[in-house]
Amino acid sequence: MTETKSDFTSLPEIIPTPYASAVLDFLAEEGFRPNLDEDGDVYFRFEGMTYVVITRTDEPTVLTLLLPPFWPLEDAAERTRALEAAMVAHRHVRIGRVTVLDDNVVASVNAYLPDENSFRAVLLSSLDGLKYLALKFREHMHAQLEN
Repeated sequence: MTETKSDFTSLPEIIPTPYASAVLDFLAEEGFRPNLDEDGDVYFRFEGMTYVVITRTDEPTVLTLLLPPFWPLEDAAERTRALEAAMVAHRHVRIGRVTVLDDNVVASVNAYLPDENSFRAVLLSSLDGLKYLALKFREHMHAQLEN
């Protein structure tokens, strides 16, 4: 009996949607180093964090910018503190949403856009807003731990 090696070259290549291609090009033009993940979404690093633009659905008039799990939750008490921190962050930042899940916290910005090129006008400001939202959340979580 002979052993066969897995042939990973036969895996299908992910082909970006037109929306993903446009987002990849735009982010590269802005100095980022974006990539396409296995789901067909665009991800990139910014100031130490990884962000994702949902592009697999090829809906260029819908912007979904996601900060994947950025705060792990250890237990129910920390989840309660995270819910409070999310409310505080929302009071300070008028864009985006912090979502407290069972074992971690994610943040996102969602917007309907007037046309397929409008993401270019709002993506970078949405990124700044999302970064600030996560910062306010983190600040409140740290403040709770200090008290």
